[in-house]
Amino acid sequence: MNTMLQTTLFKILFYITLIAITVLAFLQNYDALPPIVSFDDLLNHTVAFTVLFLLFRHAHPTLLTKYIVITLLSYAILIESVQYFLPTRYASWSDIAADGTGLIIGYLILFLFKRFPYTKNPFS
Repeated sequence: MNTMLQTTLFKILFYITLIAITVLAFLQNYDALPPIVSFDDLLNHTVAFTVLFLLFRHAHPTLLTKYIVITLLSYAILIESVQYFLPTRYASWSDIAADGTGLIIGYLILFLFKRFPYTKNPFS
């Protein structure tokens, strides 16, 4: 696949995922969602930020990883800050920690694919 086309696809997927996570973060009645969506809040945060990290990295391949981490951690803090003021939601430091864990897992996934070059990287 053409590198420019691949980057464009990752950008589209990243921004769709970012919008979906934002909508879910600000829903008034999150607990009313089907169990597949509201399975475990901290696990949801971890998986969401792992996916966001992987998509962001491939959507913007020239951006330094530290800027991706800073941007996504800022986004996590923004979500929790807004939730603090919503009457049906609450802010939680553990959610930010789960988001950070997701970023670390995403980084480790990329590291492992680079470390073992004989493994086909599905993201390249």
